[in-house]
Formats: sequence, C-alpha cells, structure tokens
Amino acid sequence: MIKNKVAIHQYVLFGFFVFLIFVKVITGNFVFGLDLLWWLLGGVIGFLFVFCDRFVYSFLMKPDEALGTRLRDLFGRKKIVEGLITLLNERHEQKELVMRSVLFLLVWMVMALLTVTSVSSSFARGFVLGIGIHLVFDLIFDYFWSHDRFDLWFWQIKREVSSEEKRWFVLLMAIIFGLLALNF
Repeated sequence: MIKNKVAIHQYVLFGFFVFLIFVKVITGNFVFGLDLLWWLLGGVIGFLFVFCDRFVYSFLMKPDEALGTRLRDLFGRKKIVEGLITLLNERHEQKELVMRSVLFLLVWMVMALLTVTSVSSSFARGFVLGIGIHLVFDLIFDYFWSHDRFDLWFWQIKREVSSEEKRWFVLLMAIIFGLLALNF
C-alpha cells in the first residue's frame, strides 16, 4: 500500500486545479482575476472539509471508543496539533465515516449539479469542487490500493453489494465527476 496518502492528496488537488485551469486556457474561457483566487481558496477549504467527517465520527457517532476518548482528552487540554496528528495517524480505526459513503457521494452529485447550473459564487463553486475532488480521489484510491477500506464505502447499504456493482459505481462516479468538474 502507498505510505504517504496525505502528500498524494495534495498532489491530486493541485494537479487537478492546474488541469482545469489549463483546460480553461485552451478553450479560451480563462480569466485571471480575484474570482480565480476565490475559486482556488474555496477548493482548498472544500478539500479540507472532508476531513471533518473524522471529527463527526470521533465526537458524535462513536464518542465512547478509545480514539474518541483520547481526542476529547487532547483537545480538552488544548493540545490541538497533537489531537489532529492522532486523528490522522489513527484514521484506520474509523470505519463508518459519513462523507466516505456511496450515499453521501450521490448527495454530492446532486449538490454539484445544482452548483454548476445555479451558483455564481467562485468560492462556493470551488468549495463544492474541492469536496468532490477529495471524495472521488479517496474512492478511486481505495478501489485500486486499499480494498478493505473500499468496502467501507458501502456501510450504509443494507444488502451485499457485488463486486461488479462496485466497479460500475466507481466508473460512473469518475465519469460523472469528470463531466461536472469541467463545468466548475
């Protein structure tokens, strides 16, 4: 398995932004201005926002587990950085993350479609795009390199999902995300 997934997250985020800007330049739709900076800032914050589901899991969904107790203690003693590092290092203990689920991805798709068609704020468009980049990257990464984590994406589904259905889901999500991303 690939060791430093956090660094890969950064490469994917900024690489995707560069790709989208390149497409805008090639198609003649690129405008350099303050809107571009707001869009980039929204994208970075949206990308980081997905990490909040780890807090939801540790503090709201499973507060009595060892990780939740340890994090409450660290944050209670104002050891914020140490708490964040613990949260990232022990991410494999968190099994049922709200945002890393197929149902949340479907909700994101609807939200992204509405954003692309109805929202003019560069920050909001970047924010929704950043969430999508993070989620689709994690889905594809887990599908190819972390099969045990990939199965956790389906924790809300109350039936056994076949490997064929999972493969089609990943493929459709990647295609739909790509089409939506070109319009952000």
